[in-house]
Amino acid sequence: MFMRLSLLALTLTGVAGMASAANAATMSQPAAPMAPIVDNSSPPAGKHKVAFTDEYGFRYDRWGNRLDSAGHVIAPPHTLPGAHVIQNGRS
Repeated sequence: MFMRLSLLALTLTGVAGMASAANAATMSQPAAPMAPIVDNSSPPAGKHKVAFTDEYGFRYDRWGNRLDSAGHVIAPPHTLPGAHVIQNGRS
């Protein structure tokens, strides 16, 4: 029984050593530049093409703006400072 436990301990130590050596080798290499994932260009004025529709039927363009039925951007909701706001069911 003692022999099995020592063999298991040695095996686990060797595996951990190999993992740290592999990690050190990959850390010494410089990171490769990545292409941007998000399109940061500004959306054009006027009608927008629908990129996707969510599960509730709301349409969005490729920039994530919500669109109306004509394809125009719907402004996000805005609450003025000092306005009465209902929070957590309390007024």
